[in-house]
Amino acid sequence: MSAKRRIVFDYIENFRDLGGYPLENGGVTKFGRLYRCGIPRDPSEEDMKKVCELGIKNIIDLRGDGEASMMPSAFLKNSCGINYKQISLLEVNPAAGAPAVTLSDIYIHSVEEYKENYAKVFKLLSQAEAPTVFHCFLGKDRTGIVASMLLKLAGVLMEDITADYQISRTYLEPFYQRELENDTGLIWESEDDHLMSKPENIINLHMYLDATYGGTAGYLAATGLGKEEIDRIGKLLI
Repeated sequence: MSAKRRIVFDYIENFRDLGGYPLENGGVTKFGRLYRCGIPRDPSEEDMKKVCELGIKNIIDLRGDGEASMMPSAFLKNSCGINYKQISLLEVNPAAGAPAVTLSDIYIHSVEEYKENYAKVFKLLSQAEAPTVFHCFLGKDRTGIVASMLLKLAGVLMEDITADYQISRTYLEPFYQRELENDTGLIWESEDDHLMSKPENIINLHMYLDATYGGTAGYLAATGLGKEEIDRIGKLLI
């Protein structure tokens, strides 16, 4: 399968390669190493064929424990020999309704309240054999946070990190419309802002990490990761 940023599936939303982004010191991030996406919902036979062709070795599910129990990832059991691991970076409860806070606040809550689990995710990434996929429900928020940190550690410019985050809203729009029109209940948010991927959400998060921890590397060090582990993570895409 040729290298491409976005890979279109029948029933896997917002699937993208983190390759092809310019690096501050020259060059670009490599394709075929790290992928991000939304939850694989009943993937078609063709979907799974594409996944196998990509040579995926590992899946990291970033959804909450309750979410993963209620809607198991299709990759939990697969015929491609993929290793699956679920590590919660935020528990989302549709029955509780959308919290009356901004996404920026939710992101900061996630990195602070789930710090131990961020350490687990990034430690796993530092040890995992590529290619690896990480996903949440939409592949926008928890997935977007992890993707932005990986790109930052690799040396990608903030404007490209922001662009990678921001495009989720465009790629998810057909999914939103289809699910709302069919009243499936998968889209429960009453606050439209929570369905968006506005640039300020990810920019504000990194401003917070810079001010509080001296950046992404400092944050990961604060979670307990060692310098060698952080360095390995920074080289995953280069």
